[in-house]
Amino acid sequence: MSPWASWTLLIGGAVLLLAPSIAVLLSWRPNYLARPGAPTHLLGAAGVVLYGAALTSEVPRLAEAPSVVLKACSYITLGLIGCAIVLAALYDFLAEPSRRRRR
Repeated sequence: MSPWASWTLLIGGAVLLLAPSIAVLLSWRPNYLARPGAPTHLLGAAGVVLYGAALTSEVPRLAEAPSVVLKACSYITLGLIGCAIVLAALYDFLAEPSRRRRR
């Protein structure tokens, strides 16, 4: 991947993913997430973890790290993506009772 693509991913991720995720962690709730009793902080944490995965993947490439470091960072990135998926699934599972109450 070219350095321009890596920088675009990092900057675009910071604007489109990291900023709203931090806002959700600081108790801002968009209208489409505003369910009483739903743990929206989990979605904010999932977004921050997902941006951490992007950092873990792209920063070593920009630094031209050795292939061993790139491979290790790829495995860490996969783990972080799995963690973000678990957090999003946990949010969905815990928000289900609030969905049933709304109907």
